[in-house]
Amino acid sequence: MNIPVGAIIVSIFAIIWTAAGTHQLGGCWFALLSSISFLISLAVIYAATRLTPAHPVVFNATAYNISVAFEAVLIFLTVVFLVRAGYKQFLLPVTSIIVGLHFFGMVWALESNLYWFVGAAICFLSILTMSILRQTLWRPVVGLGCAVILWSSVICAFFL
Repeated sequence: MNIPVGAIIVSIFAIIWTAAGTHQLGGCWFALLSSISFLISLAVIYAATRLTPAHPVVFNATAYNISVAFEAVLIFLTVVFLVRAGYKQFLLPVTSIIVGLHFFGMVWALESNLYWFVGAAICFLSILTMSILRQTLWRPVVGLGCAVILWSSVICAFFL
């Protein structure tokens, strides 16, 4: 059995995005959506153990490390700035934009054009959400939307 490291990592982050987006909805909704997220992640990981990717998995450690370092530093600086400036409501959507930008680096790290679309989808989701929805909806829409995008990226990796 192959160990789908990428699917595991992406699925863990999908669960984190779900939790971050839904924790303010209340105990029942949080528990329900987190449980569903966990089950979807298990299904995605299971499917990844049974499927063969459409393209061989390539891993460029240097490109990956640069992309992750960029993401981590930028998220840290953004959190410090937004908290100090009193703009906590922007934390999740702005963090997701940074995560989306990080996926552009994954194009080179994993040699797959799929990550252009993943990064663009995450960035677009956050920008559109902040542009047209009221602030009370930002967290759940961005959190759940990012989770869906991440799960979709794993599935797409097997067919595109």
